[in-house]
Amino acid sequence: MSSAIIHFPNYLQIQSRVPLWCWFALRVGSVACALGMAALLVLKPELGLPLWWSVIVPVLPAVFFIAPGLWRNVCPMAALNQTPRLFGFTMGRTHTRRIREYSYVVGIALFLLLVSSRKWLFDQSGVASAALILFGLGGAFLGGLIFKGKSGWCSSICPMLPVQRVYGQTPFIMLRNAHCQPCVGCTKNCYDFNPGVAYLADQYDEDPRYSGYRRLFVGLLPGFILAFFTIPNGQPAGEVYLHFALYAGLSLALFHTLDILLKLPRNGLTVLFGALAFNFYYWFAAASWASSVGKLAGTALSDAVPMTIRVLLALLTLAWLTRSVIREGWFREQTAQETVNLATRLGAGASAALREASAAAQAEVVVEPDQRRLPAAAGATLLELVERGGCAIESGCRMGVCGADPIAIKDGMGNLSPVGDDEKNTLARLGHADNTRMACCARILGGTVTIALKPDTAGAPIRSGKAPANPDIKQVVIIGNGIAGVTAADHVRRRHPDCEIHVVAAENHALYNRMAITRLIYGRSAMQGLYLLPENWYKERNIDVWLNTAAHSIDPAARTVALADGEVLNYDKLILATGSNSFVPPINGYGGDGCYVLRTADDAMSVRSYAQRSQARHAVVAGGGLLGLEAAYALHKMGLRVSVIERNAWLLHRQLDEKGGLTIQRYLNSLGLNIVLNAQLDGVVRDDAGQQHAAVKDEAAIPADIFVVAAGIAPNIALAKAAGLTVNRAVVVDDAMRSSDPHIYAAGDVAEWQGKAPGLWPVAVEQAEVAACNALGEARDYAEPVLSTMLKVVGADVVSIGRFAPQDGDEVFVEEDVAAHRYRKLLVAGGQFAGAILIGWPAFNEPLGKAVKGRAAISPAQLAGLRAGQWDVLL
Repeated sequence: MSSAIIHFPNYLQIQSRVPLWCWFALRVGSVACALGMAALLVLKPELGLPLWWSVIVPVLPAVFFIAPGLWRNVCPMAALNQTPRLFGFTMGRTHTRRIREYSYVVGIALFLLLVSSRKWLFDQSGVASAALILFGLGGAFLGGLIFKGKSGWCSSICPMLPVQRVYGQTPFIMLRNAHCQPCVGCTKNCYDFNPGVAYLADQYDEDPRYSGYRRLFVGLLPGFILAFFTIPNGQPAGEVYLHFALYAGLSLALFHTLDILLKLPRNGLTVLFGALAFNFYYWFAAASWASSVGKLAGTALSDAVPMTIRVLLALLTLAWLTRSVIREGWFREQTAQETVNLATRLGAGASAALREASAAAQAEVVVEPDQRRLPAAAGATLLELVERGGCAIESGCRMGVCGADPIAIKDGMGNLSPVGDDEKNTLARLGHADNTRMACCARILGGTVTIALKPDTAGAPIRSGKAPANPDIKQVVIIGNGIAGVTAADHVRRRHPDCEIHVVAAENHALYNRMAITRLIYGRSAMQGLYLLPENWYKERNIDVWLNTAAHSIDPAARTVALADGEVLNYDKLILATGSNSFVPPINGYGGDGCYVLRTADDAMSVRSYAQRSQARHAVVAGGGLLGLEAAYALHKMGLRVSVIERNAWLLHRQLDEKGGLTIQRYLNSLGLNIVLNAQLDGVVRDDAGQQHAAVKDEAAIPADIFVVAAGIAPNIALAKAAGLTVNRAVVVDDAMRSSDPHIYAAGDVAEWQGKAPGLWPVAVEQAEVAACNALGEARDYAEPVLSTMLKVVGADVVSIGRFAPQDGDEVFVEEDVAAHRYRKLLVAGGQFAGAILIGWPAFNEPLGKAVKGRAAISPAQLAGLRAGQWDVLL
């Protein structure tokens, strides 16, 4: 975990060496210089041509090589490309699939065409050279006007981009991106977002053409450079292009031959050919550069200058080669692990690294329809394997409860772990075909498993129920369409095939994955993938769903629910699943522009929209619980500087002990998040310049363009209270989930059982099933489950199961790895597993989860192994 952070920092983690205003000034100067150079080329070509082509241009490859971020920040084309976005008049369009496919090819073609045309056109014509500069400036501006971010020029068709990519992959001087703040996610493997790993991610991309274009360019580059310096002057254009084609073709043929014969890592040969091209270039260019500088300065430079340049750059190249090889090793090692912290998209190359790392494994997953083969280690979940293989799959709670990741098992079902109770209930609710498994729960035991990422359709919804349904119950109304409401509706229909079921939902969305709404902040696909039910789920079960419709009031005497649109629904039984809203404590200044809570999908999309409209740079999250940290990480991924304000002594204090909280704090700090503990929030204030800040007692005010409150939940009890039901913090229910009215039940966040309203998804599922059963005449009591929670941040798995605070007589086993940000703790009470904390130990999530939830007995051998520090006895 830590090595990923150290070696491949994104731009938020790179030190800012100069203030932003300085970059603005340099960009204005670079644009002015470019325009001045164009004018000089037209007015005084005898001065402009040698200055431009022999002095300025030869310096650029060395800049790309040593400090590529410098050019990326001050390039005049980049400055004009970003001008429409900076001043808010860009169309901000996204590339089509075809543009994404071929934009880099266009950049390569432009580079080859323009450089080869120097020999007969640009080197001799000041007007043509000036037109070339103006073409670059105008094209960059036009691209920024039409497309978003740098996708309209700098990171797509710029003819200098292919060279920048080759030589900027291992920067000697790392400079932070000063353009796209926050990042708008306009391109894949963006160099400006994460310069240290972008080129490697290109090389290891799953699309062979995507990586192939880049390998083609570097393969022909040494021959192309030699052709440029060996073509005699004065040759006809046709012969010039033929000469370039011949040399480039021979170079490319040699590249592919060596690629076949030599067993080098994927980037090994590209680095070698890049180094050759770089030194070929400066072997010839150093002499002409020194000569031109001397002529322009009016004095001859020493003959030792060209050789000094060649030797120095050759030595730098050796260092560059070594650094590049080492970094690829880090990349491959980290890609083969689950704890990857790269701000890039990895593809088939990641699968190749995994395959190499697990060559000895006897397990394999085949993904249809592409027949992609993913090597696997026994015990890994299908979700882990599919994610690491670069396949598109949704994920949610990762515990089999939410239903975000159903897949079809086409073959090899017997090679998977058996279905647990939580997964069984989720599969029943979804109603897919019998070959469906939740990817997060299904662990491969060995052999080959063939899967499809889209589940098969079932023949008919599941019916169940030990007791016959009460025929007197004709109408059941459920208020709420979250997991509690949908689960209740599902179990009512399973047990009663004939009654009317009405589900009233204030939101305009069917059931969606609330645990993943923070993805709507940094993602670009809106609600796509978040919905948790098949499209015809309600229709197949003959359930009437009233989306975007609020329940206005309940009349317990008449047994009716009045809807806000004037409709009135009769009920024999009513189940309240109204959920909760975000709790917002009294905060001075809260409620203006940029102030948000995160409870619904619309909340998350509003945050994203505001961040883009306002060009937000800084965000503050008040609350260091699960939702707060997920929100903070989402804002961080969007490119904002994020601070988390937590009033307690450590993060996740309800799920982790102090050591665990400090472990996750150190990890989040290393990602670039600012964590402020023991903090008392005094309010939200604005300074004289209108900048919004979070005022913290005894701390400097923290810039907060966006201020998010994640301080817990407040159950939605207004309806129940107005109906005369007994309420405390939530609706008070008995063991049958029955309220003070015998015909009204409650489940989920709105239910308070034995003084508890935990607001957790697994609790809502269990309570809703109990409420549905009892509403239909079954006798079933609710029993509090062993609670578990999970936080998934890239590179960090945080799991808390059962209790974590030891009691008298408990035996506690603790292991901490500070450098790797890993921590694990196990509580054993009365010879049984009582609780566990796991940070960075995903292999133990399932076995310890089952042991603690099932209150399993610990064996003498396991105890002896743990006492000897051998945790593997639990696997």
